[in-house]
Amino acid sequence: MPANTTEANPRAGDESSEKPTSGGVTRRRTLQLGSLVGAGSLLGVTGLGTDTAAASCNRPDSIVHLDYDDYGSWEEIYRVSNGDPDNMTIVSDPTAFGESALQLRVNENDHWGVSTHYDFEDGLFELNGRVTFALNTNWTMGGRNAPSNCRLWNCAIARGEGSAGGGNPDGTNGWSNRMYVTDGGGGSNGPFRLLSNTYHMGNGDGTGDHDYLVDGAEYARGSPEIEPGVWYDFEYYVCVNTVTDGEANADGIVRYWLDDELIFERENFKFTEDYDDNIIDTNGPVGHYGGRYTAPQNLYAYYEDHSMALNGEFEFDSC
Repeated sequence: MPANTTEANPRAGDESSEKPTSGGVTRRRTLQLGSLVGAGSLLGVTGLGTDTAAASCNRPDSIVHLDYDDYGSWEEIYRVSNGDPDNMTIVSDPTAFGESALQLRVNENDHWGVSTHYDFEDGLFELNGRVTFALNTNWTMGGRNAPSNCRLWNCAIARGEGSAGGGNPDGTNGWSNRMYVTDGGGGSNGPFRLLSNTYHMGNGDGTGDHDYLVDGAEYARGSPEIEPGVWYDFEYYVCVNTVTDGEANADGIVRYWLDDELIFERENFKFTEDYDDNIIDTNGPVGHYGGRYTAPQNLYAYYEDHSMALNGEFEFDSC
């Protein structure tokens, strides 16, 4: 495995790296100490870990905060659907601001790291989520004439054959929205871009809609650059479409923010015609590289502090 280097500033181990105090969160944090990949002692602390807060005005239903510092194993939090559970672990280095983070690995010449899920027993109509993420400092992509893509986060999934893997959503059989990092056909060592991939009614080709967050793209509200070794605050909002007389209306919503800046907004999705069995079931961290191509080397993504507003938003107008 190539060494995880720290050639550019600011980077892990660089004395100029920002290190937030306990009083707040610093934007664009670099990987602290952690120019290491796959290193760092595992934590053995077990705790409650899930903070829930009742919302005023009954919207959202509740807010769930998953603090990875409070868990001895990530499997206490998330379920696995694909990949190898050994590809994810809780580590104490690198971290963004807490004592621990999730480390997710995609092995060289492989597709899957692991796909994980925080499930909602009764399903949701709206989900607003937040997570802090970083790519390891020697993350690399490319080797193709077309863009290389790696899935980093399952933003919202309705389980079913239509949600991924060549599926064709029909309003009853699943759908999904996932966030990817991509080289966008550019340099293999970054900076990288983001991609929103959505399986929804009408996309029809079994690959989902690929909405690249680059200048000139129809639904992009920004063209953020993702640098290896830098922590970013990612927020996502997904709301299912309305249904009239059993027919889906094209008003389902997906929005992304990066470090509090709106970067993606699309409001014309048809996700579902079945409010009983085809709404938001799950979300969570994932690592999956490519389609018919594989990771050029061992790649590592890091995650810290996953929060969710259920059936609403974190901030909303007063009653």
